[in-house]
Amino acid sequence: MTVSTPDGVKAYKELAICEFTSTRKRQSNIFQELGEDGKPKGKKFLLCKGADSVIAKLLGKGQDPIIQSSNRHVTEFAEEGLRTLFIAKKELEDQEYAQWKAESDEAKLALSDREERVAAVDEKIETQLQLIGSTAIEDRLQDKVADSIQFAKNAGIKVWVLTGDKIETAIMIGLSAGLLDNETKMDQHKTEAIDFN
Repeated sequence: MTVSTPDGVKAYKELAICEFTSTRKRQSNIFQELGEDGKPKGKKFLLCKGADSVIAKLLGKGQDPIIQSSNRHVTEFAEEGLRTLFIAKKELEDQEYAQWKAESDEAKLALSDREERVAAVDEKIETQLQLIGSTAIEDRLQDKVADSIQFAKNAGIKVWVLTGDKIETAIMIGLSAGLLDNETKMDQHKTEAIDFN
């Protein structure tokens, strides 16, 4: 793939993916830059995106200022009902990557407990990450969702919505879906929006 950067257009080859699962709450992609001749050059690196609470546990030490700043941002974004993520990176030495790749390939061939084994291997390389920052996107409900939920509630059907990583996001989705109302105090919303972490 090619990427336009402040230093010009650069080409990269994707080497591997540590897949997203609902348990892992993150995905990592491993890349290497390509030279003008299309051959690999420079170090390999890992980019990881995922739930802020999960990525925070994978970060290396000495990043307090950017962590605090990013935490403030994701809280503000979540209170607006936006979906938030942390993005982090890590440069990989050739030997580190080669050892991980061999273990990853072996885990992917396992006949039993394959998903758990692959996840355990992926965790080995997703360590000592450097936080780049946070993102937020609008995740709007489809038209008539709130009306449909209200109809179901009026019919006596209990409705549960599982959403997001942050309690603020769950509250905003609950409000927009009509499960919670604007008249209720925030403390009560936090009780109603159960955190499953």
